[in-house]
Amino acid sequence: MQYVLLAYAPAEDTDRATRPIPDALAALLGRPNVTGWARLHADESATTLRNNEGRMPLTDGPFIDSKEYLAGLFLIEADNLDGALAIAGELLQETRPGTAIEVRPILDGHFRGA
Repeated sequence: MQYVLLAYAPAEDTDRATRPIPDALAALLGRPNVTGWARLHADESATTLRNNEGRMPLTDGPFIDSKEYLAGLFLIEADNLDGALAIAGELLQETRPGTAIEVRPILDGHFRGA
């Protein structure tokens, strides 16, 4: 089953675009059960489109009700939620303090990283 791991970072942690990926994290990202991943630009680069009863207003910024912002995502293969949580735990150990990883199953579709 495919899962997406959504990595959230504290709002003040915006220098990651210039920071290299640590070797230990790069090794985890190279494993066969990590099928894709992406680091995202800082939250101020976001534009949010909402469905507001048929109207689709655009807003600069993420403007999601959260203290953290979505910093990146990982697509993984795991047999079940416990397996996905184990992978998320390994990745989380290699991130900066304050990072959170949300684990969600993918309903359908397929993504394969480049």
